[in-house]
Amino acid sequence: MTDTSTTDNAPAPAEKQALIRTVDVGPFGIYFTNVNRAMGLRAHSHTGSVIVVYDTIGRHGYPSFATTNAALEARIHELTRAVFKDATNEDIADRLWAHLNGYIAPEWEPWGGEYQLRAVHLDVIGVHDDIGHDNSTTRYTVARPHQQGAH
Repeated sequence: MTDTSTTDNAPAPAEKQALIRTVDVGPFGIYFTNVNRAMGLRAHSHTGSVIVVYDTIGRHGYPSFATTNAALEARIHELTRAVFKDATNEDIADRLWAHLNGYIAPEWEPWGGEYQLRAVHLDVIGVHDDIGHDNSTTRYTVARPHQQGAH
């Protein structure tokens, strides 16, 4: 057996390549309205939540603090406050991804870190209604595929 430990408790290089390190932030509560023309549905509203996942690329990743998470929540609400016209829930998840991908809030910068958006999970909470929804939660995910050794 080969000793792969180091004196500073950092993972050995081979172990570093095999692991995916992420920071999951949320859930952030949301409320949104959409018109789902693809399915022939009139305007209707949902409550839900968003979980944002960042890959940790360096020693530390996304800085999860009250001020940084408040800025992330505000960014999400910028998008979800408006009515989504001609949008399925999948479209809304795609739009959340586009809205967050590459975004860095000024509140994050003092903390540093090396991170990249990995995934956005949109959890839509249903209720029995006249459209035909049920009372379960459905998760819509948009994620970057993992490429071994690439950041």
